[in-house]
Amino acid sequence: MLHTAQSRIAVVLVLAFAIPGFAQLPKQTSPQVRQKTFDAVWKTVNDKSIAPQFSHVDWAALKVRYEPQIAAVQSDAEFQDVVDRMLAETKVSHLHLVDLAKLDQQLRRAVVIRGLALRDLDNQAVVTRVIDGSAAAAAALRPGYVINSIDGMPVTNAKSAEAKLAQDKENHRLRVLDEANSTREIEIGYALPPADKLVSARIGPGNRHVLVETRTVGDGIGYLHFTNFIMPLSKRLISAFDSMRNAKGIIIDLRGNSGGETDLGLLLAGLLVDKETLISTTQTRKGETQYKAKPGKNPYLGPVVILLDEECASESEEMTAGLQAMGRVFVIGRTSRGEDMDATLEGLPMNSLALLYPVGLSRTPKGIVIEGRGVIPDLAVELTRAELLEGKDAQLEAAIQHLAR
Repeated sequence: MLHTAQSRIAVVLVLAFAIPGFAQLPKQTSPQVRQKTFDAVWKTVNDKSIAPQFSHVDWAALKVRYEPQIAAVQSDAEFQDVVDRMLAETKVSHLHLVDLAKLDQQLRRAVVIRGLALRDLDNQAVVTRVIDGSAAAAAALRPGYVINSIDGMPVTNAKSAEAKLAQDKENHRLRVLDEANSTREIEIGYALPPADKLVSARIGPGNRHVLVETRTVGDGIGYLHFTNFIMPLSKRLISAFDSMRNAKGIIIDLRGNSGGETDLGLLLAGLLVDKETLISTTQTRKGETQYKAKPGKNPYLGPVVILLDEECASESEEMTAGLQAMGRVFVIGRTSRGEDMDATLEGLPMNSLALLYPVGLSRTPKGIVIEGRGVIPDLAVELTRAELLEGKDAQLEAAIQHLAR
């Protein structure tokens, strides 16, 4: 386990090391190994995780209730389901089993490999972003289109639809509602962004691909969008800020950003401050740790807006909340997911699985806990299907208007 003051993990599925034995993944394991794995999970959470204390759950009682179910399972899949249900009773983020054989699949993002983002608007899964040059753009998808089904299966919500589109590299048939409210069939393929918009990192047995975009919007306003916090992005971010040094303002678009490595969050924050700045404080079972951003070379000190939405989590929340608390950024959009725990990953006797578990509870410099609350924007702005169909991104436009004052 790698978990230090300068290198911590604050997002689901960020591995700082390889789990021994993952290359020899057994198809099934024996009841004895499953029991040992259950015991290891319970003991790790009991001895190392902050989850039981934060959630005030009776962790010993959960063991008594779930252990008999482990003896009755007939497959590894059933075992994983039972354990994850036990872990979910804490109602704490960053606590679940990771299937290492499916890690690559779990790390994929629809906005990266397909080029579209979806959100639930008026009980419909609506396309809210289409990336230029992406598979979604080639399929003639547009913001405002509604995804009704994928490969003939009805879409129940945006999150499950994005997960379906991210699970493989195959073409998929979409039934959509277009700008005229007519139903049409569209086929969407798979395509990674071009090299100038793509940064990748090896994460254990999987790969994390990150989309990064920079441009100018409005009247001389810089714009930066990226989909996850990974350290290989550091040079790109430094270069982006160098190119926007004379901008009248900068918009950092973190909508849909599910988090990543804290070191990158601190580096990004350091590009916006001229003195050492407290970003967050983490309480662990061993004590308290402060995380401070150190100013980068020639930091940008002009006005900054961060765009957040309901799919932002973990490091995207923690960095934003810290800068917001210090009055350095103005936040526009929707309240974020509220899943902000410091976490790490540990191998298990069933070597096809690993346990992701929270080790620290983060607070803003003002003592606010983001876990279960989310980052509340300074200006709440909703998206609507009608505006998206008109080519209007109300959240981005609000950011431009704020900086144009």
